[in-house]
Amino acid sequence: MRRTLFFTALLFGLLIAVIPVGPAAASGDPCDKDFPARLDCWTAELGDGSVTVTLNKSLAYDGSEARRRAAVDGVPDFSNLQVRVPAGVSTGQGGTALLVLAGDRLVDPDARIDRLDNQTLKDLTDLHACNEVCQALAPAKKGQSSSLAGSELIKQPGVADLGTHTFTVGERESTDYLHPLLIALTAVLLLLLLGLLLAVRRSRAPAEAVASVGVRAEETTTRLRPVSPAPAPAPSPGRRVGPRTGPSRTGIVRTALHPQGYVELDHVLYRAVWAEPERTPPVPGAYVEVTDAHEPDSDVLYAFPPAARHHARGS
Repeated sequence: MRRTLFFTALLFGLLIAVIPVGPAAASGDPCDKDFPARLDCWTAELGDGSVTVTLNKSLAYDGSEARRRAAVDGVPDFSNLQVRVPAGVSTGQGGTALLVLAGDRLVDPDARIDRLDNQTLKDLTDLHACNEVCQALAPAKKGQSSSLAGSELIKQPGVADLGTHTFTVGERESTDYLHPLLIALTAVLLLLLLGLLLAVRRSRAPAEAVASVGVRAEETTTRLRPVSPAPAPAPSPGRRVGPRTGPSRTGIVRTALHPQGYVELDHVLYRAVWAEPERTPPVPGAYVEVTDAHEPDSDVLYAFPPAARHHARGS
C-alpha cells in the first residue's frame, strides 16, 4: 500500500511539473516584455540556425530608444529570422519593425500590416535597416490608410504569401514545439497513472485471497504434521582400554578428546585418548587422570575421569 501511494505521488508530481502554468508564468516570460527584450530572446539562437516568429497578436514598439537601437544593432545578421503574419492579425509598430528586419517574410493576404510611425522609421533608418519593405510601409500620407493589407505587401520584393509558401525541410520554430511536447507528456503521465491504479485494483483482491489460503494451509499442515521422535544421542567417542593400571597423574584437557586430543602435564602437551567411551568426554579446561598406555611402544596416554583416582585412593 505504501509503495502504491509513493508511485502515485511521484506521478502526480511529474504531472504538475510539466503542465503549462497559467498567466502567472506567462507574466515572467522574458520574451513577453518590451520590444528590445523580445528581440534579444527571439534572435538569441540565430547563429545556430533559422528562428521563426509567428505574430499572433499586435506588438508594440516599446522600451527606451537607446535599448531599442542597441537591441537591433546587436544582431549581426537577420537573414535567418523568419516572421509570419497569419490572417486577421494586425502587426502593430513592433510587429512591423520585426517584419522589416527579418530575412524571410511570410504574410497572409488577409493580415493587416501597420505602417511605421515617424519614430520607428527614424530608428530603422539610423541603423541602416530601412529597406524596400520599410519604404513601402512609410508613415501614411494624407488620404492613406494607417495599415496595408497583406495582399498589398506581398507584391513587394522579399515578401511571400504565407498560404502558398513552400517551407524548407529542417526549418525549426523558436518555441512552437514546447506546447505540443507538454501536451504529449501530460497525456503519457495520465495514462501511466490510470494503468497503475487499475493494476493495483485488480491485484489487491487476488493477493489477499492467496495470502489467506496460504495461512490456512500452513495451519492445517502444522496441525497434521506428526511429531518426529527426538534423535538418539550419539555415543560419546572414546576407546575402551580396560581397567586403569599403574600410577596416574592429574592433567588438564586442552583439546576435545574425540577420541584423541591433547592433555597438559607439567606445562607440556601430550596426546591422550579418552578411556571411558560410555561417558561424555570432558571439555577443554577440565581435569582428568592420565596413565601410561598398556602398549610399551605407544606414546598415547589414557585419560580417565578425576573421580576414578579419588575412588581408587579411597578403596
